Amino acid sequence: MNQVILEIARQRRRILAVILVLLLLNCAVLVFLKEYLASAISDVQAKWSDLRRRAAVAGQNDASTIYRRGKADLEQLKAHIPHKSQFPRLLGGIFDTAASDGVKVGAVSYKPAVVKGNSALLAYGITLSVNGSYAAVKNFLADMKKSGELIVIDGMTMTNSDPYEEHVVMDLRLTVYLQEAP
Repeated sequence: MNQVILEIARQRRRILAVILVLLLLNCAVLVFLKEYLASAISDVQAKWSDLRRRAAVAGQNDASTIYRRGKADLEQLKAHIPHKSQFPRLLGGIFDTAASDGVKVGAVSYKPAVVKGNSALLAYGITLSVNGSYAAVKNFLADMKKSGELIVIDGMTMTNSDPYEEHVVMDLRLTVYLQEAP
């Protein structure tokens, strides 16, 4: 058996020499990667971890700062909520928006309710019907959404009774928030 292996080795010396050189070259590349690049990789990983830690710390604040910011944001929101006496002006603004968008306002109803947990805040539920072309109704809805007041669009339905005429009727449910006392 050993003689057979020696005979094959004598006949294929060049191939075995090439295989041996490639094996040594492979080992050298492996040692280079393990020794030289491993330390470079660990340095880069340490830098990356440090950057992530610093970014996480910068994004966090202590509880008192977060509380103060939240309180300031609530005060700013409260300043934007109009008083109950401003309801006619607000309703008139909705009618003006409808007129400027070219839609006709139909039936309007509203019902005030006190917001649970905050007796100084009223929620006026408004239901109104507008009609006009689809583009005009869509513009009215977009303008209502862009309104500077605290108006929430709760729901809407659109109907078109005639498939040959572009005349859309939209029933809109809104909630307007107002302050009870100035």
